[in-house]
Amino acid sequence: MEVADSDELGGDYVPLILTTMAEMKDTQRKLAVRTGISKSRLGALLHGDPGKRSTMTLPEFERILHALDMNLVHAYVCLKAFKDLDAYHRRCYSGVVFMLCDICVGAPQKMIPVLEALGGIDGTEVRHSWSPAFQNSFIKKVAEEIEAIHERRDRLSKLDDFHL
Repeated sequence: MEVADSDELGGDYVPLILTTMAEMKDTQRKLAVRTGISKSRLGALLHGDPGKRSTMTLPEFERILHALDMNLVHAYVCLKAFKDLDAYHRRCYSGVVFMLCDICVGAPQKMIPVLEALGGIDGTEVRHSWSPAFQNSFIKKVAEEIEAIHERRDRLSKLDDFHL
């Protein structure tokens, strides 16, 4: 297994937290109640000036994310996926990003029993290099399903006897 570069894992999650709070119309006071972290501690953790921030512990980070309906995977992927997107597009695509995160986190737990049920397969036959092909196939399938939904909606809207 490859270990990720520290630059890849590192990142400033505070802007993501603050943006999410703003989108939810959340305040530090409300977040303090939901996390159990004092308002003054949250103020120190989420300070706008990175040089003036206190160091956030992993349990604090997880509690903040949980209060914002996120987890570590969501935060990491959002940081990468939303890097160059404006607020409007972040809102548009956040549901997709969260869905994909949940699929990816849940897939290994479902894949292992499937491989074991095949008999004699312990996972060593599966290759990391297959990732791009699976990714492309998955995206193509999602696009096809969305197109099919649009076609069904179009057909329904064109029916003469369609009344609400």
